Amino acid sequence: MKLHDISRPLAPGVWTWPGDTPFDCTLAWRRSQGASVNVGRVTMSLHCGTHIDAPFHFADDGPTSEHIPLAHCVGPCEVLPLERLAEATEERVLVRAGGGAPSLAQLASLAQPLKLLGTDGHSMDRMDSTTLEAHHHLWRRGAVILEELDLEGVPDGRYQLIVLPLRLDGMDAAPARAVLIG
Repeated sequence: MKLHDISRPLAPGVWTWPGDTPFDCTLAWRRSQGASVNVGRVTMSLHCGTHIDAPFHFADDGPTSEHIPLAHCVGPCEVLPLERLAEATEERVLVRAGGGAPSLAQLASLAQPLKLLGTDGHSMDRMDSTTLEAHHHLWRRGAVILEELDLEGVPDGRYQLIVLPLRLDGMDAAPARAVLIG
């Protein structure tokens, strides 16, 4: 059994949407300065690094992050490149987008039910999209949207996926740790 950590590391300088809150971390308390423990502090957008978008991110009436269905985030999945997305047969699919984004036709061709679609890209939609059609399409299908995966070094194929979002109430997204087993 091989584990692939497909989460992007969080560290100062990690890519952030232009104008969004960048990732920063520091020690707020330090034993070296007299505190009894070291205590860290993190500041970041919820869209830094590997994360799951809640529908509230792109729809005011959409469910917030605590409603992300965990059952959709664990189970069989397949990894493949964007140009082969129409060949996907699993309910969970991770796409190596290569800077691209799936078209609505590619999304419509995916198996029913679709529980989760993940990408190594910054967004499920094109970077210049203001309508987020792919996000809306996936929400209507009941699929979880997983973004900013690190699929480098992961061969195409079938795996078991475990991706767990932080339990954040009322938010538009949740940072997540994603692992493939296979």
